This record gives sequence, structure tokens and C-alpha cells, in this order.
Amino acid sequence: MLMTSQKLNRYEQIQSSLADLTYATRGQLQYINNLGGDRNARRVLLDMEQMGYIKSVRHEQKIYFVNTRLKKKEIQHILMRNDLYIKYGMPEDWKKEVPIRRNGEILLIPDAIFTLDGEYHFVEVDNMQVMSKNYEKIKKYKEVSRMIFREFKHHPTVIWYTLSDSRKEKIKTFSNRIGVKCRLY
Repeated sequence: MLMTSQKLNRYEQIQSSLADLTYATRGQLQYINNLGGDRNARRVLLDMEQMGYIKSVRHEQKIYFVNTRLKKKEIQHILMRNDLYIKYGMPEDWKKEVPIRRNGEILLIPDAIFTLDGEYHFVEVDNMQVMSKNYEKIKKYKEVSRMIFREFKHHPTVIWYTLSDSRKEKIKTFSNRIGVKCRLY
């Protein structure tokens, strides 16, 4: 089968998106790669699967990935991070899991970091992590906030994404109490 250059470019674009995202749903790939309607997106992804360009697994819905080792426990976490990537307009400077260092030592590793209107934003996906770990992260973000303020004269925003309303409230209350700017989804 002879493939048109347009189709090949689309396949490469989708593979590149998957390499950046690690895992993605059809809807996420459809939005990011402008695949049109649901039916067309399913057809394109099925063609790519059958040709061996991408793989998929069923996890509540079909999840696509390129040649990475499937880690089922990470799928939901990564899909939630992808949702925020899309929600914030797919920032060009979006970076996943970049260590934040203080005096050469890793202070913390946010799920993602990007800038919006010249200000730093850190992404934390809370997919049922122990709350005490979240509290420790918030304390570390207080230190990061001081470091960024000294250098860039603004306080960063920590964006939390959790599926539990009670956890949202706990994160918000604790962040406000120690003075960390946050946004919750």
C-alpha cells in the first residue's frame, strides 16, 4: 500500500504527540492533532494500530501509546496530566517531571511545569496519593515560591488536579494556610 505524504505526516504527528504524552485517549489525540470527528479519529488510529505504528490497551476506554512499557498504574495519572495540558492550551514550554533543585539537591519533581503570562505554573496530579505526601509537597512549594519570588518577582501557581472533592478542600485549606498560591480542578 502506497501511503500519501499527507497521511504519513499525520501519522508522524500523532506518534510525536504520543511520545510527548506517554499515553493518551482517542479524545485527547483527536483534539491535539485535529483529527476531526469521532469516526474519523477512530479510523485513523485503527489504521495506525494495524500498521504497527501505535499500540493500545483497554483501560475504561482505549488508551494509545507508542513503544513504551505499559505501566497500568500510571495510566490514569498521565491521562489526568494530559487533560491539564489540553485545558491550558498545550503550552509550548510544557515540561514533564523536571526536578526542582536547591543547592544541587532535588527538592521536588512536579508532574509538569510551564509558564503562563510570564509566571511559573507547576502541575500536581493527585490520583489518590497519601494526603501526608501532598502536605509535604505543599511545604516544599512554599520554599520554591520563595526562590522564584527572589529571582523572578512573582509567586508561582501550583495547579492541583484531583477527583475527590474532600481532597480538593484539604489541599486548598492547607495551601492557603501556609501561603502557597494554588488552583484546583
